Amino acid sequence: MRNSNFLPDAKSWLEFARYDWKTAEWEFKGKIYTSSCYACQQTAEKALKALLLAKGETVPKVHSLDRLISELKKIKVDVSEIEEEARSLDKYYISCRYPGQYGGPEGLYNIDDAKNSLIFATKILKFVRQQIP
Repeated sequence: MRNSNFLPDAKSWLEFARYDWKTAEWEFKGKIYTSSCYACQQTAEKALKALLLAKGETVPKVHSLDRLISELKKIKVDVSEIEEEARSLDKYYISCRYPGQYGGPEGLYNIDDAKNSLIFATKILKFVRQQIP
């Protein structure tokens, strides 16, 4: 469903994505690595949803970055430069939030995981910001 009136909503989603990125950076500095990884996933999720809205699409109620990438591909958005990063961040939505087979949260992810997550989230956020007028 295409709708050109979604741009204000897209900008709101992008604002929340930036806020999540700042949270991820703060948590990284505080050595709260698992939460930093989760905030990076949230940054990417909200940024990709912002891009879908900016393109006039309805945002699916999903958390999967892979699914959001697929939705963008369906409308011919070239996401090849961020596709791998999105897939790497996808794993953090569930494992960082819920106990169970993953263990944690302390020590679940380490400094390298969080550092890479910040790099990936930054790249996705930058890509989306370049796409939204």
